[in-house]
Amino acid sequence: MKRDFEGEFEQAFVGRACSIERELPFWRANFGDGYTMAFRVPWRIVTNGRVAFGNEDEGQLFGLPAPVNGVERSAKLLHGKFVIAVQLDRQTGDLRIVFDGDTRLDVFNHSLGYEGWYAYYSAHGERWGMIAMGGGEIAVVPDE
Repeated sequence: MKRDFEGEFEQAFVGRACSIERELPFWRANFGDGYTMAFRVPWRIVTNGRVAFGNEDEGQLFGLPAPVNGVERSAKLLHGKFVIAVQLDRQTGDLRIVFDGDTRLDVFNHSLGYEGWYAYYSAHGERWGMIAMGGGEIAVVPDE
């Protein structure tokens, strides 16, 4: 029987809280205990059916008194929320992380050649890395 790495990945983050950090050139989502994701591609947080923050909003004024701080905005939007589902599009490598409180984080793997995002997690006592490859292929590698 073939191991379902994608299914294990989708289950690994359920029940975890998330914080967002900026580590150029990445945005990093931390879920605790070494469970982390790094995004090189466009992503957004949607809450109550509307885009509440997109990575391109970082540093923009939008008529506000101060530029948008993505780390602070993300912290406010994700505060007290826990992952209830992770949905990996096995054709495109897109990722949707669903939180309680009608909130989700969408990640768009948008290149035929560049890697879009990386994730590190544990499943069955083993550490793994998952990479969204260009074109939508998913690679799973041991995290050493």
